[in-house]
Amino acid sequence: MSIGASLQNLFQGKREKALGVSERLMLQYSVKGNEASLAALFDLHNNKLFYFLKMLSDSSTAEDMCQRTWIKVIENRHLFKNGENFQAWLFIIGRRALIDEFRKSANLEYNNDVIDSFSLSELLKHAQSSIEDDVAKGLEIDVFKACMQQLPYKQKEALSLQFEGFTLAEIAAICGAEKETVKTRIRYAKDSLKTMLEKL
Repeated sequence: MSIGASLQNLFQGKREKALGVSERLMLQYSVKGNEASLAALFDLHNNKLFYFLKMLSDSSTAEDMCQRTWIKVIENRHLFKNGENFQAWLFIIGRRALIDEFRKSANLEYNNDVIDSFSLSELLKHAQSSIEDDVAKGLEIDVFKACMQQLPYKQKEALSLQFEGFTLAEIAAICGAEKETVKTRIRYAKDSLKTMLEKL
């Protein structure tokens, strides 16, 4: 084996190690059609996708869009590229499905309706230490949820994606916006939330 081939194997090995679990599962599914990999991806990401879509619409719509998104993942598995972030790819598909649904129902300004029961417990990452703390956290979550509902759609979308752990670059790619625009939306969203919470 030549030195060049050895180096290429070494770098390819490092690239494979750098891939996350979800990316490896998706590559197994896209190349081999491994249904166990798809099931594992669903288990890992469906709740996050649902909560993201629910934040931007309602429970029923979010549920429908989740189903459409996973159907698109199945239909377009060959389009997933090595090195892509699977969750970002999934959220792009889900977001597009939601926007198509809004357009189809002539709701071009997108939906800012009240969200009944969006759980922010994962996002707030409060430790559960006592019943009193749990009650207080529940109230905090309800207040925060109510304030989030007041935000304009695009600000709420960008901030929700940041809560999901996406970087500014990934949020920009998902939303089809410039990185600076996303940064501004998040800043305005946080400023608005701070103002609303201070008034309470």
